[in-house]
Amino acid sequence: MIPQRHRRLVLVLILLALGFAALRDFSRLGPALPWRTMDEFADFYCAGLAFDRGASPYTYEPLHACEHRLNKGQSFRGQLFAANPGVAVPAPQPPYDFVPFMALGRANFSVARAIDATAIVLAVALSAIALAAIGVPLALTVAVFALSTGYVELNTAQIVPFALLALVLCGLTLERGRDRLAGILAALTLIEPTLGLPVVVATFLFAPRARWSLAAGLAGLLALACAIAGPTGFLAYLISVLPAHSRSELFFPFQYSLTSALAILGVWPPVARVLGLSSYVLLLAAALMIAPRTSTQLQRRAFFVFIPALCCVIGGAFLHQEELCFAIPAVTLLAWETTGKQRAAATVALCLLAVPWIPAWGSKQLFLANVLVVATILVQLRLELRTSLITLGAIAAALYCFELVPPRLPAPTGMPAVYAASQLVSLEWRDYTVLRSTHNPLWFAIKLPTWGALLASLAIAVSISRRI
Repeated sequence: MIPQRHRRLVLVLILLALGFAALRDFSRLGPALPWRTMDEFADFYCAGLAFDRGASPYTYEPLHACEHRLNKGQSFRGQLFAANPGVAVPAPQPPYDFVPFMALGRANFSVARAIDATAIVLAVALSAIALAAIGVPLALTVAVFALSTGYVELNTAQIVPFALLALVLCGLTLERGRDRLAGILAALTLIEPTLGLPVVVATFLFAPRARWSLAAGLAGLLALACAIAGPTGFLAYLISVLPAHSRSELFFPFQYSLTSALAILGVWPPVARVLGLSSYVLLLAAALMIAPRTSTQLQRRAFFVFIPALCCVIGGAFLHQEELCFAIPAVTLLAWETTGKQRAAATVALCLLAVPWIPAWGSKQLFLANVLVVATILVQLRLELRTSLITLGAIAAALYCFELVPPRLPAPTGMPAVYAASQLVSLEWRDYTVLRSTHNPLWFAIKLPTWGALLASLAIAVSISRRI
């Protein structure tokens, strides 16, 4: 028998070797390195510039002209914009989200881009540290966020990491009994409204001492939105922009929503939209029943907000890969706090969620990085050896099989050369996503591990809550 300390040394050496190999492959991404892509930064930058100049970022112009001015070169975005003069990518966030981008719009584009990249990395790092402060090993939190959030969010330059940081800090402050601060942080999760709404409702219901600060935070966001877009502009955003954008990606292959899945399977689009929206409401209601019971059973107040955050990325009418990280705090804490079969199931679910399946499918250089992340999670949670090897082998095999058939989408040919300047850019975007739609079943299959992990995590939370 090998002594325990020798086993640990061998395990550390294996992980180190895997880490060096993963880093070597990652560096070979070259132009596709996430800090070189940052695909959607130009969209936010142009939207901030529009607001700063008193224009609307939700209409085709001035967003279209600005994005074509900035998206140059041989990157995917540069080639896409060069080949499609009419394309424009919407930035459908609420007006208060663009305050930082209004400031960045006054800086040189390259400098602003570097600032944004630094802020995204910092937000992800602080999220990992804050989750560790709740009582989870830092190595585990770094592993779960490294690719699922760090790589994915930097690659697209999304603002979700800032909402994620607010969520994790909200859970941490609830754990430490600082409910007033938790109220402000809950309000800040509305950086991403569909993700933050369940957190806000849960905080209001389950943390009475947070209600006044929560109300103050919400009032502040409302005032900021009205100051930037005007009351009429903000109302137009709610009643026109949001509905239009929610309908714009019905057949977009990158969607993880129930609405999109049903539409692709042949359900009539209006019915698919109703069912997707209904699932969001029903899962929010379920979360509000499950969260307090899970919190009581596991003696973790963070579940007050983590469980609703998990439920808001299951089903729904509009959901991207970048938003899935909102499930990770709940699943990480479930895996750490449970035992037996529940711990094993939660650990496997966490491994599946830690892998960014669509980006990994298209980048063989990420294969070893994903294997490293999964191995680290399994080691940190000390899953039984046989189950760990099966889990690691199955995920590695699935990734390898997908990589044998790289993802391909139709070119968006046939788009109109130009749209009316006052038209909502989401209407143009709908035309683009339809042209990029596909009937390739692999685009559906690649999402099955994530959907399975989310449903399994919800089932674990339900089973825990039913003990009371």
